Amino acid sequence: MNLSECRSEMRSIIGELRDIEWSVRRDFTGIGEQLCGDCIDKIADKYDGVLARLSRVNSNRLADWIMGKN
Repeated sequence: MNLSECRSEMRSIIGELRDIEWSVRRDFTGIGEQLCGDCIDKIADKYDGVLARLSRVNSNRLADWIMGKN
């Protein structure tokens, strides 16, 4: 998996988490849906942070570092 594919997969995971959060808040009323939705939201936010870090990675510099050309 290359860096671009990793970023794409991360975006997909975040989207799925947001969909799950929305469904929990909408469909599971009266069983702690707010607390559960908040927990899912916090997890999705952490994945957003990881994606932001991945987006800042310069793949050319990373390749040079891996090859020992830093």
